Amino acid sequence: MSTMSEMDMERQEMEEGRILSADFGLSVPPAPAEVAPAPPRTVETVTLEIRTLQRQAQQIMLGYAVEIGRRLEEVKAILPHGQWGDYLKNEVDYSQSTANNFMRIYREYGAAQQSLFGGEAKSQAFANLTYTKALRLLAIPDEEEREQFMAEHDVGNMSNRELDKALKEREEALEAAAAAQDEAQGARREADRLREELAGQAQVYKAKLTSAEGEAKQARDAQEKAVAKAQRLQDALSEANTSAQAAEAEHTKMLQELEELRKRPAETDTEAVEAARKAAIEEMTGKVDKAKEAKKKADTARKAAEEALAAAQKELAELKAKEPQVRELTPEEIQAMTAGEVEKAQAATTERMQVLEKLLAQADPDATTFKVLFTSWQETYGKMMEALERIRATDSDKAGKLQGAIRAVVEGMA
Repeated sequence: MSTMSEMDMERQEMEEGRILSADFGLSVPPAPAEVAPAPPRTVETVTLEIRTLQRQAQQIMLGYAVEIGRRLEEVKAILPHGQWGDYLKNEVDYSQSTANNFMRIYREYGAAQQSLFGGEAKSQAFANLTYTKALRLLAIPDEEEREQFMAEHDVGNMSNRELDKALKEREEALEAAAAAQDEAQGARREADRLREELAGQAQVYKAKLTSAEGEAKQARDAQEKAVAKAQRLQDALSEANTSAQAAEAEHTKMLQELEELRKRPAETDTEAVEAARKAAIEEMTGKVDKAKEAKKKADTARKAAEEALAAAQKELAELKAKEPQVRELTPEEIQAMTAGEVEKAQAATTERMQVLEKLLAQADPDATTFKVLFTSWQETYGKMMEALERIRATDSDKAGKLQGAIRAVVEGMA
């Protein structure tokens, strides 16, 4: 839309009308000569004639404006650079804005053929326009959209003020539809972001699960080692007990033999016998001492084995207490875990779509509303098909039921 105020636009149009009238001698046709007494004339009758003549003059002005614009384009192409402004001022007494309007009228409405007077419009729809309405309709830049707007609105019977209002409402509707479409795209991007976030959370959970499984394996390996160690220590303790018992028995036996040697009566027959007895006692005393030392070492070894076994059993108990309880979640548990986020995303999307529907309801052109909703539906349908294929990979029966539901909805729409 032009930034000119309505008053400035009217002044501009009056000036351009004056120029056209001066250039081509446009004026109101003279009233027909009276040949018979005419019926009394009323204000309404005269006003209707004035309006009819105004409309006819405006339509003629549009044709002349096309031809003026055509020739201004031609002159501008011929003139050397920098002389255009002087030419307008000195030769045709046009302002820059007036010349621009004439050239735009020619480019947008003028036919390819050229005529000396009464320029032709591109189409019959444009041919019936007045100059001021044609100028206002330049607010719609696309020619096809301009013709469609004229087909939807009775532009020929609208006042300039009504036309300005309709053009403003169209612009506001397009802006609302564009804003609604941007909001819909934002909602779709947010839904995609939430899906990516959930996928990322699933990856994090999977990594944690893998880590926990690794820790559990390490714990089980440590337990197995601790059990093996405890078994070895248990075997060593059994051997130590056996050795200690043998040493105890040997020591007791040696003590008894030594005591018997000592109690044996001394033989006085010969010195040799006495010497042998003493040597036997001395030898047995040495054996007793060795047996005593062996018993002591066996006791020490048994005690060490007992302590080592107790420590191993304690370590094993601690490992069992710390063992992580790991199992893979079922699909139902995973679905329950993410259900909260999914519900939030769905609620947010629903709320956004409600806002969009309100905005779209305010947009005048039904075609724009349909385009926005149809695009959104296409994208949603594509994503539903992707989800359906993922479901089919794991549960073909469920996928078949869902596909049947979609088919029923589409057939109902048709």
